[in-house]
Amino acid sequence: MLVIVKVGGSVIRKGVDNLIREIPELLNNGHRVVLIHGGGYFINELMERMGLKPKFVTSPPSGVTSRYTDLETLRVYVMGMMFLNKELVSRLQGVGGVNAIGLSGVDGGLLRARRRESMIIIDERGGRERIVDGGYTGKIESANKDFIMRLLNDGFTPVIAPIAMDVKTGGGALNVDGDQALEVLSTSLTPNYAVILTDVDGVLINGKVINRVSAAEAQELFKNPEVRGGWYEEEGLYGSPVGW
Repeated sequence: MLVIVKVGGSVIRKGVDNLIREIPELLNNGHRVVLIHGGGYFINELMERMGLKPKFVTSPPSGVTSRYTDLETLRVYVMGMMFLNKELVSRLQGVGGVNAIGLSGVDGGLLRARRRESMIIIDERGGRERIVDGGYTGKIESANKDFIMRLLNDGFTPVIAPIAMDVKTGGGALNVDGDQALEVLSTSLTPNYAVILTDVDGVLINGKVINRVSAAEAQELFKNPEVRGGWYEEEGLYGSPVGW
């Protein structure tokens, strides 16, 4: 059985002891695991220590607020994500029985994305819409399935940071969404289970958790005004920052 797990930055921030203990149990029972991680909180901490202010933009008509990744932010993003990546790998290696290998989506052309060339945002000062450069964020277009399968068949447990290769430039790094990485890898690898580990109970409608939803029902949920980006305590913003 193949299981793909995406662990959010909020979970990493609070501690991943339970996850570290459960991965060996899955492997010992004959299952294979691919782990994808986030870590936006850590990027914010690094930027603050460096005297850099995270930039966020609001996109119409959804009103979703997202992280804007300029070149300076990208450098911090790659540095921070790969630090978290190696922390997870070292902890998994330390429990025994987990031959973890840390990767970004650039390694082996694992995740290929197309850079957003421009984007429409709402100007904070005047409230008007304007077009700005898309920065260094991208939408994942494909995954290197053969590479991942080769690692799994050789007994490795891939731990993947949400950094993708820019297909247009042929190698530049892009900030991509971790949940999108889960989606693309799930489509490519067709796992038995795809799991998102987060610090919330689930999707809440009228204050109640939706226990099960079909693909068609999920599409309908986007029309519900209650469905929007998550809450990021350290920023005090609603949104879905790219790469978180």
